[in-house]
Formats: sequence, structure tokens, C-alpha cells
Amino acid sequence: MTSLDADDKGATERRRPLIRRLADTLVVALFLAPVMLAALPMGASRDWAWAPIAVMIGLVAVLVAAGLGVGRGFEVGERERRPLLALVGCFLFVVVFSLFQGASFAPASGSAWLYASALRILGTAHAAVPDIALDAARNGLLKCITCGLIFLMARAICRDRAHARALLAVLVASTVLVVVYALMMQMTTHSCYLGGYLKKQGLYDPRGQCLMSGTFVNSNSFACYVGMGVVAALALALTNRRRERSAFDGRDIQTFESMITATRVVLVVAILFLLGGLLMSASRAGVAASVGGVLALVLLLMRGQWSERPDLVRWFWIGAAIMFVVGVIAGGALLAKSVSASDGGTRVIIWMTSLDAIALSPWLGWGLGGFADIYTILQPATIVQPNDLAHSTPLETMVELGVIAAIPAFAVVLLPWGFSLRAAFRRQYRYRVLPTAAFAVAAVPILHSMVDFSLQIPSIGFVTSAVLGMGWAQAFDRHRSSRRSAAA
Repeated sequence: MTSLDADDKGATERRRPLIRRLADTLVVALFLAPVMLAALPMGASRDWAWAPIAVMIGLVAVLVAAGLGVGRGFEVGERERRPLLALVGCFLFVVVFSLFQGASFAPASGSAWLYASALRILGTAHAAVPDIALDAARNGLLKCITCGLIFLMARAICRDRAHARALLAVLVASTVLVVVYALMMQMTTHSCYLGGYLKKQGLYDPRGQCLMSGTFVNSNSFACYVGMGVVAALALALTNRRRERSAFDGRDIQTFESMITATRVVLVVAILFLLGGLLMSASRAGVAASVGGVLALVLLLMRGQWSERPDLVRWFWIGAAIMFVVGVIAGGALLAKSVSASDGGTRVIIWMTSLDAIALSPWLGWGLGGFADIYTILQPATIVQPNDLAHSTPLETMVELGVIAAIPAFAVVLLPWGFSLRAAFRRQYRYRVLPTAAFAVAAVPILHSMVDFSLQIPSIGFVTSAVLGMGWAQAFDRHRSSRRSAAA
């Protein structure tokens, strides 16, 4: 080998780490972009909006599977092995069960009489299967698989705390953009239009006012997404990036001056801005779920600090007072909707109809994506308006999958959420702010989905999957655990 060849080889070896770092950074950016910006094209609630995003996420998943952007993220520690196997097993069971519902060899279920009626009237019919909406099942299954890919990629990428913080930061930026767009539409079209889509029934009234909903087609989903951004911004504001500790750690901040940084000022401004948009949405459940997420974050981080840090108690009440003032200024629409609410009774009727559908086919369900069809059959005469959602994700899941598959479907969400909470409760866990943030941010859509369908909106589902993956990664950080054990 000549000296020139040796020099070229040495230069190549020196360049390789930099090239690899650039490739890893690019893959992380490609992961964050479609997940966090999914809310911009019509809230990703239409097929043309979320389907291309799902394709992009699939392509990024191929790069992540090749080892780019993940570092040591593919490692599975001893403590993580069994929970991860249980989680993957529950997810695969739901996917296989959804395919089984559309198979011709599936046993007869509550839908058999529908196919028999079709055969009698039309002279031909598909073989009797539990799934009465096979075309809709495909879309539903694609959304579930995309969320699964996002979770796995977030679990690998967000082992790095910088990537985890970037996930929260991009979420805040995305919600700010959505609220900016919402304010622009409020001043121009009174929030009644999203592009060429009219968000209310009937004709457009130039003097009419619609509830603020931004890029989403309804104000409730908008409020849920903005609430997630509020919690994420608060989590970042309570984190000291330099010392990797929560602001509630007594060893971190001792004076008022040390708490004031440029980043925190920007985040506080963003929080106040997002709170205004949240209250102007007039979503009662969205506001309640967001308050629940904020309280979960603050109370978990302040656990054990109430007596040691009286200054933090004062800041807690100052923050509560600021929220009250913002509520008085921007909460007029929320109060008006609460006083004149008429949808509560309708929603209860929809829930009761959902329970009737579950009773007709409790074990095999009506098929993924089949709620709209079975509700059309069972719709009470007292409700004239058609409805294709149960306004309760747990109820709709049981209607479509049945009781058997609904349990592992719930576990797919609750297992990562629960392990994030467990990590937040571990006093000896030095870096608990990120799993606490994951639990609190995910609490907003999970709580909201009890009385609405926020988790079924792809953009919200994508972000929730990423946040839960981040919480899972931080809860099972094997290297940090080993360093803590060695230090002890």
C-alpha cells in the first residue's frame, strides 16, 4: 500500500463518524417531521392527508431498522424483555384478530342475519363474517400498524434524551402553528372553513361564527391537540437541560434569577398563547383533559418537595392564578357553550346504542371500522342526524373488536402509559422528568378519548404513539440504571 493510499484510507476513516452522525440526524429529523407535522394538513383526519404520512413513516421505519438514528436503541434490557414481549403480543393479537374478523372461516356472529337478509333480497351475498365493513377495516388496520411503527421507532430513537426533548419541542412548535392558523381563520372565515371544507351543517353565513378548530374539522380534537402542546411546553420549562434535572430538584434551582432563562421565557409565552387557543375552542372535555395533564405533570414532579421547597408551592399558586386570569379573558366561548349545551343528551343516547351493539355481538364484535354501519341499523328514531363515531374510543373499540380483543387493545395503550407513570414515581430515578412528561402529555388524549374520539384522529394518534414510545424508552433505560447501581 502506497503512502497516498494510506492517507486516503485514514481520511475516509476520519470522515466516516461525521457522515454517520449526519445520517443519524437526518433520520431523526425525518422521523419527527411526519409525526409532529401531521396536524397541519387538515388535522390528518382525511385519507388524503394521513395516508401519505403513513407511507413516509413506513419509509423512515426502513431506515431505522437499518440502524440509522437509533444508537443503542435496539438493545433490550432484562427488565424490559417481558413487558416488551407482552406489549408486542397484545398488538399482534389485535392485528390478527382484525384480519380474522374478515375471514370466511370465522364463526357466525351477530352480523350473520345481515348477510342472510342480503342474500334474500339481492340473491347474492358475501360469506357471513363478523366484519360488516371490510373496506373500512383496511384503513383502520393501516392506522394501527402506523401507530405501532411510530411507537417502536420512538422507543429506539428517544433513548437519547436530546431526541426525547426534541420530540416535545417539535410538538410545542406544531401546536403553536396550528393555533396561529386557527387565529387567522377566525379573523377571515370565522373558523367555518378549512380550505374548501365547511365545518358546519348548512350554508356558510358570512356573519356566522364557528368554534375555533384550526386545521382540525372540529373544536374538540383541536383542543385535545393544543392541550398536549401545553403540557409538553410546561415539561420543557420545568427541565434544566444543562444539569439534566427537574426544576423541582432542590439541588438545581435556589434563586429566582436562576429560573429566568431565554428558553423558559419563550416557553411561558407559548403556554399562555396555547391556553388562549384552548379556551377559545370552547371544548369542555378538551379543557378538562388538559387541566388533568398539567396537574399530573406538576404533582408528579413536586412529589416529595412540598415541605422542602415552599417557594415552589408559591409558584404553583401563581401558575394557577395565571390560568384563572387567562380563563376569564378567553373563556367566554367555553362558558357560553357550557350554558347552552344540548349535545350531552345526544351523546348519552349514542353511548347507550353502542352498548346495544356490544350486546348483539359481544365476543367477535362488528369488525374494525364497522361502527358506522351497525349504528345506522340501530340508530334511535329520536336522533335524526347520522353518526359514524361513538364519541368514546373505549366503547367504539368494544363495538368493533368485541370484548375479547378489546382487552389487549386497551393494554397496547395502557402498558406504556403505566410504565411511564411507574418511572415517574420512582424517587431514586434521577431523570424522571421525561417519563413524567410522557405520562402527562399522553394523559390528555387518553382522558379526552373517554368521551370523544381524539385518539382516532390520526395526527393525535401518531403523536400519542411517539410520546408513549419516548416514555417507554426513558422508563427502561438500562444503561442509566446500571450507572446508578454502580454509583450506589
